[in-house]
Amino acid sequence: MPGDNRGRVSLEQFIDRTPLSRRQRIIIFLTFLVLVADGMDLAITGLVFPRLIVEWGTTIGQVTFTVTAGVLALAVGAIVSGPLADRWGRKPVLLVGFLIFTVGTAALGVSGNIEVFIVLRIISSIGLGAVTPVALTLVADWVPAARRAQMVALALSGTALGTIVGSYLSSLLIPSFGWQTMVIVAGLLPLLVVPFFVRSVPEPAITLLKRGRPEAEIRRSLSVVAADSSPIDLSAPRVTEAAQKTPFAIVLSRKLVLSTVLIWVLAFITQGLIILVLQYVPILLQQHAPGPGLNTAQSGLVMAMWGWGSLAGQVAVSFLLKRLDRFVTGVVAAVWTIAGLLIVVIGNLGFVGLMIVLLGTAIGAAALPTVTNAIGAIAYPDVARATGVGASSFFGRIGSVVSGLSGGLLIAAGFTLPIMFATLTVPVAVVGVAFIGLRAETRRRARSRASAEGDRSQLDPDLPLAAEQN
Repeated sequence: MPGDNRGRVSLEQFIDRTPLSRRQRIIIFLTFLVLVADGMDLAITGLVFPRLIVEWGTTIGQVTFTVTAGVLALAVGAIVSGPLADRWGRKPVLLVGFLIFTVGTAALGVSGNIEVFIVLRIISSIGLGAVTPVALTLVADWVPAARRAQMVALALSGTALGTIVGSYLSSLLIPSFGWQTMVIVAGLLPLLVVPFFVRSVPEPAITLLKRGRPEAEIRRSLSVVAADSSPIDLSAPRVTEAAQKTPFAIVLSRKLVLSTVLIWVLAFITQGLIILVLQYVPILLQQHAPGPGLNTAQSGLVMAMWGWGSLAGQVAVSFLLKRLDRFVTGVVAAVWTIAGLLIVVIGNLGFVGLMIVLLGTAIGAAALPTVTNAIGAIAYPDVARATGVGASSFFGRIGSVVSGLSGGLLIAAGFTLPIMFATLTVPVAVVGVAFIGLRAETRRRARSRASAEGDRSQLDPDLPLAAEQN
């Protein structure tokens, strides 16, 4: 959307051309803290279930049902929140989802039986499912296009930190105070972020413009970027009511459908891979011959190294995305992950060796969903961005369900750690191919657009896919 004849610029151009301000960095940091809660949830749930079995006599079947229902609820929250955020705004949907999640999690601590626990877990998971995609969309709306992939990835690294924080909190609180105290603290502690978020994070100006909000409100929001927003032309046409009601039609439009399907494949595999490792590798590590035969403490330390590797991978890739082609970065991460998996397959690693190799493997494995989310956050026009990211998150959650079910079946079929890791190289290879396919599709469409406009600059392979929709 070019500037007008008086030299004024569009809102998008203004944000893209202005360096990140202090307030924009605060928004990214607060969103990072919100996403820490996601990682904490992943860490604590696996440690709560053993206590339910002991204290309530909960069966494995009930635990499996709770896990599956929770992940499906996450998927529902993700797919529903996107269209709501595109229609009504990012900030209110994010805050409502966050409050449902945190209060629902704290309420688990006063549930008296597994039936109430399951209901509360489903409710809290719906809220959490809405948080991640809308949070990433909000970051994407507020940062320049050149920094968008990097900042989305950096915000997402909060989930890895949350996993580490949740693990340490659980080890401290559960033995001394019980699992009820753990979930109450895990639910209420993130609420400390809410007042700062409400005060410091305005609704993105781009969504206010698309929704036809008053100019004064839009310019107040833009004070986050720069004190003087007078060069911006805010007379751009508003999004039609039909476009607001059918964001899925944009996500699945003829121009975007191939890219959308590839992003869904990436989300399904990469998030499923992480869940399978977190849920089942501790069991495989404790298998005796032909397994490593580690004890509980040793396997816990190995998985802690996986957590630190995940954090390192997410933070590292956020800085790489500032300088490197995002698709090539994804391919490199896939090759890195396959190399780590194969070292476990062909090597006869002991306790220390497994800690080192899984630390390195986690760097690549955690980078895969991070790059996928970064691509998804810039792949769609702003009017459908939350819907696109939410749909991607939905398929990632479904991948988690499938990997959770298939992992148990594979172990029951006699899979050992080397066999499991050898099997995982296949879907990771598919991920690498999908990144290559996305890059080729982006370049093809960039060439088509450049040919139509006579603009060779559009041949940049890092051009956001959404540019073709503007």
